[in-house]
Amino acid sequence: MVNGDRLPLLRRFYADRPHLLIAVWISLAFGTRQIAHLPTERVHLSLIADCGEAVNRRLITLLEILQINAHDYAQIVSFLQSASNTVAQQENFWDDAMFCAFLENWLMRIEEICDKDELPVTKVLVIHVRGLFRIAAEEDHPLAPLAPGLLDKTLPFEYLERIRLTLIDELSTKFFFQLPNQKKQWFEAPKKGWESITERFPDTLIDVEEMNKCFALSRYTGAVFHSLLIVEAGLIRLGGLLGVTDPKVGWDATCKRMQQLVTSGHNAFPKDSPIEFSALEQINQSAQAMKQAWRNKVNHAAGSLTVMRSDFAPDVAEEIILGTRGFMRRLANALPK
Repeated sequence: MVNGDRLPLLRRFYADRPHLLIAVWISLAFGTRQIAHLPTERVHLSLIADCGEAVNRRLITLLEILQINAHDYAQIVSFLQSASNTVAQQENFWDDAMFCAFLENWLMRIEEICDKDELPVTKVLVIHVRGLFRIAAEEDHPLAPLAPGLLDKTLPFEYLERIRLTLIDELSTKFFFQLPNQKKQWFEAPKKGWESITERFPDTLIDVEEMNKCFALSRYTGAVFHSLLIVEAGLIRLGGLLGVTDPKVGWDATCKRMQQLVTSGHNAFPKDSPIEFSALEQINQSAQAMKQAWRNKVNHAAGSLTVMRSDFAPDVAEEIILGTRGFMRRLANALPK
């Protein structure tokens, strides 16, 4: 929110420069868009993943995808065009202290965005223009005597245009993805709704984040793979409480032990068990139902979970994620504090 003391100043500033206000309006149209760009040398990796090779390998980590906001670029290009027009229309724009401060603040922001989004060529030009501002603003600058001849409006105008055109060219070397707005929360808040689970099972935190981010980026096989690791982490914890002795800890070992205890009945159930018999019955039913539902998608034979296919539809992947969350919540409530 804008400070009340600054409102009259901003109104007067934009009233005299409506073209700059238009740049702000244009940027708002892109404010809800989230875009990620992949360094061009890594583009071929995403194409390999689409061919279904090495399904269980994490070819590209999500941290290597650089997150940006689309309105940053829209604002920059619109601003540079408007600023160039302002410079061209004024005889001596250096006398407009308010505009110069506004331009300097924008150039500082553009330099920060160039750093974040790996735009080094554009950054060099921005640094040059900011250097011109220092010459104009600092009377004790070594080049201050040259300022009258050096800082006519032609040079800043040319630099602003070069920054704009270079930015456009440099962006053409990037490979961009658009994240649909309905999946934005999956990526930005991957732990939302999973807090009680990650609190009880801290070792699932990374897989919860990766699962939801994979789903947001339409990498459904990756999302399912991480969801299975979450289930397995819970079952390993449960198996330890049930006295599982199988050296191959995981899904099969815990499910077999649960089935033995439930089949033996309530009377034979260990009195010192940290889990109530009724709770174990429900957990066993859920685990067996999940195992049955995933029988053609997941391999349990080796004692651990392995994804058998790479063509999960988004609704199937979402059902598995929701099923995983429901199972883990039930498990978290049943286990002793």
